[in-house]
Amino acid sequence: MNKLSFVYCFSKTLAVTEEQYTVSLELFESATRLLSKFYKFRIVTDKVTFNDLKHLTGDIQIVDVGNFTFLDDFKISVLETLQPNEILIDPDILIHRQPVIENNADLIFDYEDSPTQDWYINGLQELKGTLLYDRIKQSKDLPFIPNIGFLRINNPTLLSEYTKLYKLFSEDIINKVKFTFPNFSIFLGQYLLGILLYEGNYSYFSLRNVNTGRVYVHLGGSQKYEKLKRKKTVI
Repeated sequence: MNKLSFVYCFSKTLAVTEEQYTVSLELFESATRLLSKFYKFRIVTDKVTFNDLKHLTGDIQIVDVGNFTFLDDFKISVLETLQPNEILIDPDILIHRQPVIENNADLIFDYEDSPTQDWYINGLQELKGTLLYDRIKQSKDLPFIPNIGFLRINNPTLLSEYTKLYKLFSEDIINKVKFTFPNFSIFLGQYLLGILLYEGNYSYFSLRNVNTGRVYVHLGGSQKYEKLKRKKTVI
């Protein structure tokens, strides 16, 4: 198999605020600079964002993001078109050393998150009355939820089921629930995948399980602004 390569999804259109976008762009520039020491990468973006990114690489694909409602809509659209050696990566992951990655499991992801975290428990109540809420309540003894900062699905059955249900549940939420962007993305993108992984007994590889914080750091929320010495958190 060819050496692994990474794919970023990045769009100004999907930023919550202008300030958030400015900080995310600075971080993205650092992330690509670090990653390029070890791997090739390409960027998938839109026309609005292209000029801000064209100095990072010549390998940029422009797509239409006008129909995207949830943050992970972008990832889902690209996930189905990945080449055999490509892995999706979030633009807020800083790779300092070459990580150990095994690309032979059914699912590759970042780290194991707990379903008892407040952001899952509290946010779930807002999904009452939706198909996704019912599906989550039906799941029992879920050991963890995969964080998809890294994401690749090698098993075609899992990929098909995941993308099909993602689209079904996202459309149902749009029709039934009043929400503000980017609510519910972690349930559609991560919680659903955790259910399918556990119930289908698929094999998986978690990068965090074999790579320490010295190898890579996945920044989130206020960490992004602290890293860039910004005091205000807008996420």
